Amino acid sequence: MFAHHMSMISVQAGLARFVFDSDPAKARGALGTIADSSGKALEELRRMLRLLREEDPRAPDGAPMPTLARLAELADRVRAGGVPVELAVEGTPRPLAPGVELCAYRVVQEALTNVLKHAGRAHARVVLGYGQHEVTVSVMDDGEGVIPDTVPTGAGHGLIGMRERAKLYGGTLSLGPRAEGDFAVELALPTSASATWRGDDRTR
Repeated sequence: MFAHHMSMISVQAGLARFVFDSDPAKARGALGTIADSSGKALEELRRMLRLLREEDPRAPDGAPMPTLARLAELADRVRAGGVPVELAVEGTPRPLAPGVELCAYRVVQEALTNVLKHAGRAHARVVLGYGQHEVTVSVMDDGEGVIPDTVPTGAGHGLIGMRERAKLYGGTLSLGPRAEGDFAVELALPTSASATWRGDDRTR
């Protein structure tokens, strides 16, 4: 969307300059569109910067941010909350870019939080997959999953916010009921160096 707004500004600026003397009313309309698009572009840029600041590999207090190597600890905490969690790893684990690791970890964290809040006596299964060019995460539960589209949960900004975070890395996130009857959150993130970060203009 940021690239779209900037393109609109460029087009309307050219129009305003072209008709500035011959059609002042049209020029004023173009300037109004520029003002509106620039405001939206600024809002989008601020949103992107907020997400990027969260990708800092170190927490504000200097402690390391969580990585995929700590998923077992996360699963233990959820089990302590009363939800059985099965954790499986497919493929050979390898170090990933800090932002990619944090994004995947936060998605699992948000998904399991959703299970704790809405799925009752559910059983959750987390599958972390290392492919040749991507890392995937699937979180499934057999409870009554709820798509959390309104309330953010802590630093992760909810699963809907996670979709925006995934887009910044060229990834995709889907969530909802499956044909098998359970509820699933599925994330795929590219791991190539060229896909470490992508703005909205490169992920549409």
